[in-house]
Amino acid sequence: MLRLGSSLCSGAIPMRLWMGLALTILLLGLAGCGGPALNPDMRNTFLDSHDLVAMTDKMASAIASDPAIARLTSHGPITIVLTPLRNNTDQIIPRNQGDIFLHRVRALLTAHQSLRREFIFVLNKAAYQRLAAGEQPGIGSLGPDVNRLQPQYALQATFYSDNKVSPEYRSAYYLCTFYLTNIRTGQMIWEGTYETKKAVHSGFLD
Repeated sequence: MLRLGSSLCSGAIPMRLWMGLALTILLLGLAGCGGPALNPDMRNTFLDSHDLVAMTDKMASAIASDPAIARLTSHGPITIVLTPLRNNTDQIIPRNQGDIFLHRVRALLTAHQSLRREFIFVLNKAAYQRLAAGEQPGIGSLGPDVNRLQPQYALQATFYSDNKVSPEYRSAYYLCTFYLTNIRTGQMIWEGTYETKKAVHSGFLD
């Protein structure tokens, strides 16, 4: 004879199973309450390589499929210069690391021949002047600036964050904006955004 609670067939659920179900429901409820989900493997709340890939994939795809940009490139390729990342977050992003976010968008937009016919990227003025002055090893002077292909548009990015800290965990919300601006008129012709939330237990912070 089966004892009450010793089997699901008895019509009662064992206490251990009840506790497991209650814990699962609690965790699911916390994850759906609007707060960032805790990642047990995360050591900090910084932007990481996953964000880099997801963000730049999204931005390049949005630029390549935007109707307003398609109207511009239908008359011929547009010339774009990259500007340094503007970092308005609490995270320290060195200049060379910040450049990666924009340069990966550039690489994606020139990865295929059809896209290279639409987008031409040029060095910014400071980089071109260093190149023209022969400051790059093995490269001589390129001549005066008048020979330089002048950019028509600037691809820029600004990152923002909102951080919250409690005794239990630290959370960070990031808003990363990318925009393409007409250099001559100052008109913003395209803008894209990437948003993410991160949270980690205080005891796991670096």
